[in-house]
Amino acid sequence: MQNTANTALTLFCPRKSCKCYQSTENKITKDGVYITKSDFEPRQMFYCNGGKHRFSETGYSDLFGKHGSFKEYDQTAKLNSYGLGTDAIADVLQKDRRTIEQWQKAIGQKGQQFHLFLCFTIGLTIVFLQMDELWSYLKNKSQQLWVFIALESATKFWIGFELGSRITYTANRLVKGVKKLGKWGKDNILKVATDKLAAYKNALENIMPEIPYAYLQIVKRRIKRRLVTVKKYFVKGTVKDFPGKSQNTSFIERLNLTLRQHISYLQRKTLGYCKNKLNFSNVMWINLFNYNYIQFHKSLRIRINNENEKFIKKYNHNTLSMQMGLTNSPLNWRYLITVPIPCKLRYSPLSRQKTRFFKVRF
Repeated sequence: MQNTANTALTLFCPRKSCKCYQSTENKITKDGVYITKSDFEPRQMFYCNGGKHRFSETGYSDLFGKHGSFKEYDQTAKLNSYGLGTDAIADVLQKDRRTIEQWQKAIGQKGQQFHLFLCFTIGLTIVFLQMDELWSYLKNKSQQLWVFIALESATKFWIGFELGSRITYTANRLVKGVKKLGKWGKDNILKVATDKLAAYKNALENIMPEIPYAYLQIVKRRIKRRLVTVKKYFVKGTVKDFPGKSQNTSFIERLNLTLRQHISYLQRKTLGYCKNKLNFSNVMWINLFNYNYIQFHKSLRIRINNENEKFIKKYNHNTLSMQMGLTNSPLNWRYLITVPIPCKLRYSPLSRQKTRFFKVRF
């Protein structure tokens, strides 16, 4: 496991009109708290010494001025993670649909910025990569939309996703994002497992020619939706590269089931399919943040007490980001909203130095 990192980031001025906008050398100090009409929970104010002005902690996200409370933002994100659609959330919170969509967009985009910034800055140690795709619809049932997903199965960390057609172009974008976020060395061989879709093979050959990897395809044959046979094809490498019970795509298939249950757009036999691709992407990023940084996973718990006495803590629970070494503790939605992420910075795929010429995306 990697060395754990603290997610307390440097404060900067988020106001675009300020001459010290996103400058890390500018001094930012706390300047009291305030209460809004829509939220009785105190919010922190900061003072920009370079620009000589004050700004709120919500200025680090697009939720600034959206007239909602932290409790409502938290409820919106949680209800998205429990599989409710936008109309259902608006009905539960007694808000207009357009208001909920604004909150979803702001939280989803901030989740994307945080995930990509943190993963790229620290770098992911990827040992066993599994990739798969799920089908859904866009606008109507005559137009399919595919969700390509990448998972690090050793830690079960959800690396990222891509929305698009079931072609090599979408697979290329997925593999390119994985490559930029990972830390690679020639000593260790990356293990990759996918289904029989040829787009993954083409993407790996195009994007990762200099990275040593072993590639296994799991080919499943079904008759009337019933699984009949499962065959294994070692496209690159041998059986020795996949020891034990690693010759499968079980972990990514289990993630697919989780997403089917937690995202309304992916539920089968429903009319609640996606009408707007951007909304789909925002809901996916909300669920990714919840899955990686908030939820405890039972398979990652560590037993600390072998006694059978009651009312004694027996396990230490971990999130996927803690297991991957990205955070020291589970995060929450308020932290995501108020954490300072320099979203205007871009990142070079060749080095981990901040620059304004490249960007990491999924």
